[in-house]
Amino acid sequence: MKLFQRLLIAPAALGLLAPVAANAGEFSSATKLTGGSVFTTGFEDLAAVADNKLTSEYNFTLDLNSSFTGSDNLYVGLEAGNQGDLNMDSQVSNNATNGLDVISLFYSFPVGKFDVAAGPLMDQDDVISATTSIYSDAFRLAAMPYGTVGTSGAGAAISYTADSGWNGSFNLISTEAADSTQGAFTLEGLDIWTASVGYDADNYGGGIIYTSNDNGGSDNEDTSVGVGVYFRPDNFPTISVSLDKLDDKDAGDSTDLMIGLDYEVGPGTASAALQSSQGTDGHSVTNYEVYYNYPVNDGVAIQGGIFSEEVRDADNTEGIVVETFFSF
Repeated sequence: MKLFQRLLIAPAALGLLAPVAANAGEFSSATKLTGGSVFTTGFEDLAAVADNKLTSEYNFTLDLNSSFTGSDNLYVGLEAGNQGDLNMDSQVSNNATNGLDVISLFYSFPVGKFDVAAGPLMDQDDVISATTSIYSDAFRLAAMPYGTVGTSGAGAAISYTADSGWNGSFNLISTEAADSTQGAFTLEGLDIWTASVGYDADNYGGGIIYTSNDNGGSDNEDTSVGVGVYFRPDNFPTISVSLDKLDDKDAGDSTDLMIGLDYEVGPGTASAALQSSQGTDGHSVTNYEVYYNYPVNDGVAIQGGIFSEEVRDADNTEGIVVETFFSF
């Protein structure tokens, strides 16, 4: 993104927050604004998309966290970007648009030993306590594609973490809550609920995630069950293994297996992953990726890698991508 565009976007975002600043005279000391941007450049060998042509994309994100009691938090997430074709993990949710959008807005607070969150705009995976993978997930591949879909809407969540390492969570998201003709948690609207249970120790852990999607009140409810474990052995790469199974009433069952490794090499981290997805209809996809993340300084990191996607009875997709991460 050009420099003058970046300079225009940031004041615009702050302008959205101007009423807050005007009322208080300045931002509260309990309010923190952080953000970042990613420049993505690469080649992808797929005729329908990039056809080995140099492709350049970007995103810009802002995160605003405000506390009113010291133990609560009002979170606002804003983002803009034109990502899409290279299909990277850094891709923002409002890809292929340049407008700065509010993509997350919810309030969290403690109730006894529980943490509660609610708001008009939450992601399905905002409150999932179980850790099923510690793979960096910073290039293209990510674990639990069926259990952590990231669908947004109005919702509420509750989570609990015990001192022993055990944890649990439950959340309910209604994607049509802003539509008065469908409403929240009705037969007409699409509702998703997710439950998780996990355990985390110093060098290992894992969890289970169960997700149910009512498909707008139809009889064709989709469900998924995912299980993942991770290990941090001394002087060896971290190991994450996850298995996610989807029961889709319309499209049939699908199973996703992912194995990811991260290892510190020099000042940065080298990562590699294998992901294999199989469907009952015979459709299968196998993905590989290898990349290296190099921290230039506290606010800038450069990451480069290669990937390959093999689809049964179709041409393979291969690519080389370099990304620059800025954080502030």
